[in-house]
Amino acid sequence: MRRLVRTSLLAAGLLGSGLWSCSDAMLESRVDALSNLDDRLTLQGRVCTRPPNPSGFPVKVVVVIDESGSMCVSDPPGAQLDSGFCQRREILDIIPEGVTEPARVRALKRLVQQFREVNAQGGNVQVSVAPFETNVRNVWPPATTGDRFARPDNNIDSYIEGLQSQLGKGTDYQGALSYAYSLIASDINAVAQSNPELLPRTRYVVVFLTDGTPYPRCSATDNLSVYADPDNPDLTWADSLTDFCNLTNTTDQIDGFEVGTDRNQNYQLFSYVRRLMELKDQYNVGDLRMHTVLLFNQEAVRACGPICQDIYGVYPGVEQARYPEAAKKIAAWLLRRFADMGNGVYQEFNDTGEISNLGLGALDYSSFASRNVMKTLMVESLSSAPGDTGRVLDSDGDGVPDAIDNSFTLKTNTFVADSDGDCLDDGFEHRREDQGFKAANDLDARGCDPASPLTPNCVCRDTDGDGLSQFAEDYLRTRTGIVDSDGDGVPDGLESRWGLDPLENSVAGLDTDGDGIPDYQELRAGSDPTRRDKAFHERFGYQYETRIAEVRPDGSLCYDFTISNLQLVTPPDRAGVKQGYNLFKVWFAEAPESGVSTDYGVWRTACAWAQYAPPSVRVPLGPELTFEDGDFRRPDTLSNPWNNQNDCVGIPPSGSANP
Repeated sequence: MRRLVRTSLLAAGLLGSGLWSCSDAMLESRVDALSNLDDRLTLQGRVCTRPPNPSGFPVKVVVVIDESGSMCVSDPPGAQLDSGFCQRREILDIIPEGVTEPARVRALKRLVQQFREVNAQGGNVQVSVAPFETNVRNVWPPATTGDRFARPDNNIDSYIEGLQSQLGKGTDYQGALSYAYSLIASDINAVAQSNPELLPRTRYVVVFLTDGTPYPRCSATDNLSVYADPDNPDLTWADSLTDFCNLTNTTDQIDGFEVGTDRNQNYQLFSYVRRLMELKDQYNVGDLRMHTVLLFNQEAVRACGPICQDIYGVYPGVEQARYPEAAKKIAAWLLRRFADMGNGVYQEFNDTGEISNLGLGALDYSSFASRNVMKTLMVESLSSAPGDTGRVLDSDGDGVPDAIDNSFTLKTNTFVADSDGDCLDDGFEHRREDQGFKAANDLDARGCDPASPLTPNCVCRDTDGDGLSQFAEDYLRTRTGIVDSDGDGVPDGLESRWGLDPLENSVAGLDTDGDGIPDYQELRAGSDPTRRDKAFHERFGYQYETRIAEVRPDGSLCYDFTISNLQLVTPPDRAGVKQGYNLFKVWFAEAPESGVSTDYGVWRTACAWAQYAPPSVRVPLGPELTFEDGDFRRPDTLSNPWNNQNDCVGIPPSGSANP
């Protein structure tokens, strides 16, 4: 279907060609009628989102599970790798009759099955299991595969069944938390390099399951007047195993532990949880939380007798019969703190009946999968810039008005956005003169110089279509594969044009010029966010209307939009281009409804031509140009509409209408 583009007969050159039969008086009347052409344009049309894709919203679950020997007391049965604590008669005697599989094993199996069912419905849940005792070992997926997470296939079932026969000795919280942090941090870094757009759509979940307090705990200072106790668990803990903490000839060494230093002290444990949670904001991750689960069967610990005291602790000032209660109190305090800091849930299971019914499936493993909605719709003029009393000429769309391009001091080319050809356009360099950039006749070493040994044979590329070359993005430290590096709904190139920081979220309400209009609103309206131009904004600002016009069966949405009050200007003639051609670019971004504010968005762009050369030429003659959804393309395929003139709505300078 062709879009209607109404063209003035005068613009078509028919006037005076002999095709009209009219008097001179009639001709003069027609010219007079067009002598004050309306200089405002309206862009309207329809644009649609993509159908939702649940697999594009990963949920990555890390189960950090205590595999110390004490598990055969709280959650029997269990066996150590070598004959030891769990094989003693005192332990075997307290195993409830008929119990052959630990509750944690059954719970993990059910959880894995739950994830499989979600994945069968199109979801994307991935798992990592990190058993810990003296050290973290025997992880899944196996370290040899190089995978940090994997979808739970059938191979994980036999792995889970084997957990009960692989118990160790210590309960090194610090090493377990360090591992969880390193695992997630390395995964985030990898995704940030390969598919950064996935991070705002990803939920990381840590489940930390244990049956007791950290063991051993070591203090670098052995002569404090007061140490922590069950009633004051926030203080420094004394050595729980003196020989281990202070001698070099101990066995079962903790990886990374230096004799005589702190280990498993509260500040160390909390620091890992804090660092873990900081990853969310550092990398714009959709969600990251830590849940904690305590299994503590006090009756079983009492029945275990004196041999359990070394494991669960000896507490001066507390009667021996209450040692299990004290140990549980300390563990509960610590795990609650972890969950509070980790925006998670703390659960505890206290006796044989509760532990036997242990479940992990009720924790929040939901994905952010949702329908896509409009995140951004904004228009950018590539022929004009905001002035004092209206829009002024910017024929090459570089952000430098023609009057400044032509000035004695700047001496840049009015019709070439990058006058010196260093892949840093004139506006970029002009805005950053205080940083040593020069817009004309000076190839900057931070840009492209094909003759330089630093950038031999370089060429300009805009890989994501955001309006910035790879050299500009390197300087700004923005992402070369993402249109909007800070996820605020404004393309990096548009923020950079005004000297704003494309890594600082402007949706937060920044008002750089202090005129009472937030930067985001000014950028959408086409006013200057760095100059107090409220009067211009009110009179010449672009105006938007959008509405959902259709909800398709596949879950996609179609929006009808109108962008009005676009002031036309009259760019001068240039080589091969007639006078008065205005070029506009329309930016559209969609994002999951569950995370519109933080998602980087999936971007598309469209462009439009309109000619305005009073007193006689206005194309289209009417007020509107109309877009269809198919006019919107990937930004990298339309980064420079001058090179893709026929991809724009309207009649381009070449004269060929876009069907």
